[in-house]
Amino acid sequence: MKKIVMTALMLAIATCAFSQMKNVSGAEGKLYEPVDLPGAKAQIELAMADPSTANQAKTYWVAGQVYFKIYEDEFKKKAMNASYDQNIMDENLLKSVDAYIKCAELDVKPNEKGKIKPKYQKEIKSSLKQYTNYLVNEGLENFNKKNYESAVNLWGKYLDMPKVPVMQSENLKADTMYNEIKFYTVHAASSVPSKKQEAIKFMEELKNDNYKAETMYEWLYDAYKNAGETDKFVKTLQEGIEKFPSNKFLMGSLINYYLESKKENEALNYLDAAIAKDPQNPQYYLVKGEMFLKQAKFAEAISICEKAIGIDPNSFDAQYYTGFAYIKKAEGMDNAANNIKNQKKYLAEKKKVKAEFGKAVPFLENARKIKPEDVTNLNLLKTAYYRVGNGAKYKEIENVIKKLNN
Repeated sequence: MKKIVMTALMLAIATCAFSQMKNVSGAEGKLYEPVDLPGAKAQIELAMADPSTANQAKTYWVAGQVYFKIYEDEFKKKAMNASYDQNIMDENLLKSVDAYIKCAELDVKPNEKGKIKPKYQKEIKSSLKQYTNYLVNEGLENFNKKNYESAVNLWGKYLDMPKVPVMQSENLKADTMYNEIKFYTVHAASSVPSKKQEAIKFMEELKNDNYKAETMYEWLYDAYKNAGETDKFVKTLQEGIEKFPSNKFLMGSLINYYLESKKENEALNYLDAAIAKDPQNPQYYLVKGEMFLKQAKFAEAISICEKAIGIDPNSFDAQYYTGFAYIKKAEGMDNAANNIKNQKKYLAEKKKVKAEFGKAVPFLENARKIKPEDVTNLNLLKTAYYRVGNGAKYKEIENVIKKLNN
């Protein structure tokens, strides 16, 4: 009796498996005349869901074809300027890629005798290589329409292709387009809240591949800061400055962080260490000068900015900041002088104030030579001439500003 029951059970299992294989064959048959794509999709998805056929390479080989045919059907409508559904195209293209990747994975698994007999590897490699173009193009279509989430999904699949075992011999990363697509994927992912971490992942990869690395350090700082990951954005800034010491944004952002966090000593220590390591880099002196300006330490700002001028006299920033520091120092002296009651001391102090304003003039004139049309510098220079009583120069600068503003 047990033998009869066991035989019946085995027969039932075999019948079920045969039934599901019929779904695979049936789906494949519906790809040809008369074509029935909805029917093919329904049958292959039944086979993919059934344990008896869910782990067979052929199931996913057929699934890849079915999904691609659906994509291709919509693509033809699009090419003929007929009504088409971009979402159907994107969804089925992605499903086709996933199905072929799964097929390739199952195709190299040992059979019941422990032997590996791959059947689909060559065809899959050829198809996936062709699909990279479709993924890129459909991603671009979505990107241009501001469908950023779909663009990330499509480009992300393209970018993951070199990790697929069957595609590793193709060296897709060597394609000059590869990192460019990754760069635009960062743009798209940064616009989708649910894709922020994906954007960060791609930024890190581009940075490590030295593709637009300076920009990636800036973007990563913003991304980590917006995510509230302080340790990571500080580390990113420090690494970025190490590689790009002339980048004002990175250096300024780090110093601002230190100052906003009431870590002035850390800011100074960092800059002093940077100067000791690279004493001929004027940028470090300028940033230190800017820091002193924010702290209203004008004498210190003047001293450090003059060191920057000594290294690079043609630096507009160095000349301008030095002149600006003299102006601010003079204004502070002037405010203090106005509180002096003794007439003699008051006049003596006013004389010193005028002399201090005068010290700003040569630096601001040097800045003017470097950038003749910088209105901010010209306005400061006009103020300096006014405060030293040079009416002719004041009028000259005023006329220059008027011409620039017209």
